[in-house]
Amino acid sequence: MKAKKSLGQNFLQDQAVIHGIIQLIHPQAGESIIEIGPGQGAITDHLQASGAQLRLIELDRDLIPQLQQRYATADNVQIDHMDALQLVLSGEPVKVVGNLPYNISSPLLIRLLYQAAHIHSAVFMLQKEVVQRVCAEPGDKTFGRLSVMLQHRFDCSAHLDIPPTAFIPQPKVDSQILLLTPKTKPTDLPLPALEQLVKQAFAMRRKTIRNNLKKGVSNEQLAQVGIDPGQRAETISLAQYEQLVLLLNA
Repeated sequence: MKAKKSLGQNFLQDQAVIHGIIQLIHPQAGESIIEIGPGQGAITDHLQASGAQLRLIELDRDLIPQLQQRYATADNVQIDHMDALQLVLSGEPVKVVGNLPYNISSPLLIRLLYQAAHIHSAVFMLQKEVVQRVCAEPGDKTFGRLSVMLQHRFDCSAHLDIPPTAFIPQPKVDSQILLLTPKTKPTDLPLPALEQLVKQAFAMRRKTIRNNLKKGVSNEQLAQVGIDPGQRAETISLAQYEQLVLLLNA
């Protein structure tokens, strides 16, 4: 099966990398796992063999018959032909894993963020640059909207540097694994309000927070949560963004 550039497909082939990913997922018999973009089954084979209850989300209709044939005798595999951006989680928390296409990674991460109550953990292969942005600390040049949003709800960590040679065809960028574990006691705030605030805060990265938020936030309100109006968005901590949302929505 030839990879489709339009779908951002790169099929994983490196067995050492596959083994490392499976260790991070740590599949257990009977638990529920959703795999986004199973492709040709490199990760799926191991998940299925673990005895986990596996749901595969695949957009490429040409891969569906191949997957159906591969797991025809497996009673623990469900295959859904659908767009992962339409995925709705419900019920008990599940593990969500996948080699995410680079072109949908950010919107998909944000969509899953809104469904974090139904996620036990998430293990995603992403462009290394995206993983570094998610895990960045305040003060880093890469600290931004994704950092604040995902770190609000998850403990985020980066694992396994993966070179282009691990894939067929080879992408032009390095990849990395992102592990997301929901926080036990996240700050309780309206998530859409946080998303809107952070979007405005990072709209013009070279401008000060005063200029980026001038239409909705006063200097006095910034000062109340310990933010200097002359700071730039990437120097403000997650806790300060959360406190500012709570202040504005009190």
